[in-house]
Amino acid sequence: MIDSHVHLDADQYPDPSGTIKRANDAGVSAMVVPGVGPASNRRVIELGRRYPGVVYPAVGFHPEQFEHTEHDALDVLETIARERDSICAVGEVGLPWYGMGAGDAGVRDAAKRTLARFAALAAAMDLALILHAPHQCAADSLAIIGEAGVTRAVFHWHKSDEQTTRAIINAGYFISLTPEVAYRERDRDLARILPANRILVETDGPWPYGGQFAGRLTEPAMIKDVVAAIAHLRCATFEEIAAATTANARALFRIGE
Repeated sequence: MIDSHVHLDADQYPDPSGTIKRANDAGVSAMVVPGVGPASNRRVIELGRRYPGVVYPAVGFHPEQFEHTEHDALDVLETIARERDSICAVGEVGLPWYGMGAGDAGVRDAAKRTLARFAALAAAMDLALILHAPHQCAADSLAIIGEAGVTRAVFHWHKSDEQTTRAIINAGYFISLTPEVAYRERDRDLARILPANRILVETDGPWPYGGQFAGRLTEPAMIKDVVAAIAHLRCATFEEIAAATTANARALFRIGE
């Protein structure tokens, strides 16, 4: 299995080797580690070098981190170009929804322009795109990446309406599900309607979860619980969902090529 989105460079993972071992013991053989800004990107690239074939780094510019500057954006664009052969994706990038100021029209317009720049570079360099595009941001992000000519993308921890969800699938992009699929009805409904060949699984660690995960540090090993929950909801076997989501992640990120 593959954790398609975990922030292994976060302070909550002081021992990446231990985290990786527990993941391997749970059947998780690889993980995609997205950066969120210049410093984070340097850390995830180093993790990729330390754990080749297990950690697949992506270089990103998180839209909710409003302290980022134009200089930071240029740094990230240059890093993507320089590290093209050592990264599996551009991400995470996208549009803000949660942060203070995200509702300001000027902030939204600037974020759309920034996303368009990263989408254009991903398309030009034939890299996958990892999108932070919750709720209504998903439709805007879909339009932007389509205009940029992006052919491979995942809407991570997707939370939009059914019409937008179907448009994403029809465009050939992927949608990822988190541990919330085990206990939150919105995510459970999504798991039931998605085509099996469009689903990825992720933890988004170290983000904390409720339900049976309450009080636990989120780790890639939890992917087995995500796969089990999806299998139950779809009346499929664990092996079927594990195989499908792994194949999807390999295709999106070109893991193993």
